[in-house]
Amino acid sequence: MSTNSERIKKHFEGDIHILLIVIFLSLAGVVIQFSAKGRLTMDGPLSPLSHLFKSLVILGCGFWAMGELSRKDYLKATKYMDLLLYGSWLLIGLAYLFGREAGGASRWIQVGPLSFMPSDMAKLCLTISLSKMFATRQADPNAYNPSVLFAICLKIGGTCFLIFLSNFSTSVIVFCTSMVLMIFGRVPYKTIALVFSIFVGIGLMLIVCRVGQRSETIINRIEVYLHRVTGRQTKVEKEIADQGSDYQLKQSLYAIATGGLQPKGPGNSQFRFHLSQAESDFVYAIIVEEWGIVAGVLLPVLFIWLFWRGALAISYSAKPLGGLMSAGLTFSIVSQAFLNMFVAVGAIPVTGQPIPLVSAGGTSLIFTLISVGFILSVTRDKAKTKLAQS
Repeated sequence: MSTNSERIKKHFEGDIHILLIVIFLSLAGVVIQFSAKGRLTMDGPLSPLSHLFKSLVILGCGFWAMGELSRKDYLKATKYMDLLLYGSWLLIGLAYLFGREAGGASRWIQVGPLSFMPSDMAKLCLTISLSKMFATRQADPNAYNPSVLFAICLKIGGTCFLIFLSNFSTSVIVFCTSMVLMIFGRVPYKTIALVFSIFVGIGLMLIVCRVGQRSETIINRIEVYLHRVTGRQTKVEKEIADQGSDYQLKQSLYAIATGGLQPKGPGNSQFRFHLSQAESDFVYAIIVEEWGIVAGVLLPVLFIWLFWRGALAISYSAKPLGGLMSAGLTFSIVSQAFLNMFVAVGAIPVTGQPIPLVSAGGTSLIFTLISVGFILSVTRDKAKTKLAQS
């Protein structure tokens, strides 16, 4: 009878470092979510056990998909990614017009008891689609003629704009990932500067013109953040801020301060009852409150390690597409994680980004594990490279 380790090796292929990090974060996430959702015990006799069961089912489905992709040839698996990207645009539009609204934004498509956030699909598809474009043009720096540049801008602009209408922070992550891919893809710096300037200018114009469902919230949070860090808040403004986004931030900082050196232990968080999104947007505060500063430092270290292992594929991948795709997908995952942690400590304006693999979330977790499956598939090139060199 095969051992558990042999079963894992049989189902998953690729970089063992990445696999172990993902398994650890995912299992830790289930424990942390169960604790953070302790306030839901008043919802009914099955809560929060029903949420725990749901999380385990989603995690199981995600790991199955990750294992299947890790064993496949990523060249074949990404063949129709452009069509999937355009399909995700359609789904985002449907969610915006007819989807389920929560928090003042329509981001979800509801199908019976299940909900689906198409922006997570678009983020994955765009990263792979751009990787394919840049991979075929690395050997020719003059390949970025006006028509190619237009196609790049269309993909980035179309995806970012549609996501921006209901989810500003995700559109920022998508845009930053695109810029990183352009750098790794050896796109001429003048072209990168041009694309960056155009989209930043358009983005600022959209915010100023109040375009999108969350435009007022975005402006308010940016203003509150700038006033707070510069100390220019009046007494009235401070009182208003304390009742809005700054209230959540203060609860997060209190949780971190009270648990940093003297952690309360798993299941003993007090601020989960005050934070409206304790299991997702402010899960980092709950982690530090319950597990202490050691966990607060370990978490970013693990994500940095994950990015290093994913980006390392550029140096040994047998094909340019593999290295670019692995670097882009890991950057997207890690940047989202750090965005959440920066919010929790007040380093940036409050926004609603979960920590991949750790925070509660259905669609986000599934597509994160699918991304990891692609990354693991790419990292199999390392073994092939060593075999070829021997």
